[in-house]
Amino acid sequence: MHMQLAEERRQQIIDTVQHQGKVLAAELAQRFQTSEDTIRRDLRDLDAAGLLRRVHGGAVRRGGAEPSFGQRQDADAARKAMLGRAMADSVRPGDTVLIDAGTTNLAFAGALPDSLAATVITNSPQIALALGELRQTRIVLLGGQYDAHAGAVLGAQTMAEIARLRVDLAVVGVCSIEAARGLGAGDAGEAAIKAAMLAAGNRRMAAALNERLEAPAPFLIAPLADVDQLVLEADCAPDVLARLREAAQAPEIKLAARVRA
Repeated sequence: MHMQLAEERRQQIIDTVQHQGKVLAAELAQRFQTSEDTIRRDLRDLDAAGLLRRVHGGAVRRGGAEPSFGQRQDADAARKAMLGRAMADSVRPGDTVLIDAGTTNLAFAGALPDSLAATVITNSPQIALALGELRQTRIVLLGGQYDAHAGAVLGAQTMAEIARLRVDLAVVGVCSIEAARGLGAGDAGEAAIKAAMLAAGNRRMAAALNERLEAPAPFLIAPLADVDQLVLEADCAPDVLARLREAAQAPEIKLAARVRA
């Protein structure tokens, strides 16, 4: 009976992707009154079968695009907030922090305390706006051409401005973290921006939800050796965690405990 229900649910997911072009895991979990972990397993299996393409936060039709920044923003909000709080602990008073665009990094920005005396440089207008109320934090928004899908300014001007920076902490968003390959992105231009940001940092950090671990992305940002700290969920798969820790020149891994209601 359970197998039949699972097959019916998966067929409905396929139908929805074909009709709408994309689905979000959080919305599917509500629709089918099941857990997001169950939905993520469905999407992983359907991706393996070639019936859709799994992306962060959901899935798209084969050949379709990643969900936009706005579509991703509300997905997995509690989990991103948990990662953001753990990331905020790495910021020291007086730091200059370079923050890449991304919904997890937006949660990180939201977790920074009002009393933080620091400088934050970002290519994300959303992050700059989120930090605008911090009274002691200086906000610098990088220039460039705004890409609404990425929620970021990108391009040659942005790259040139990053090349002139040297910051205490660089924080990049990722589509993938693989033990063997490193950090990955879904777009070549974004991967180049993220790599430049890491190169500008004295300390370098990235965070990821569980579904981004060992989930291949087409464009390499940097090997794990180019990162000092990864912030992950405490309930990530033990075998994946072991591989990341055993990788050559593995970064420090900080596990953020999930807050449960």
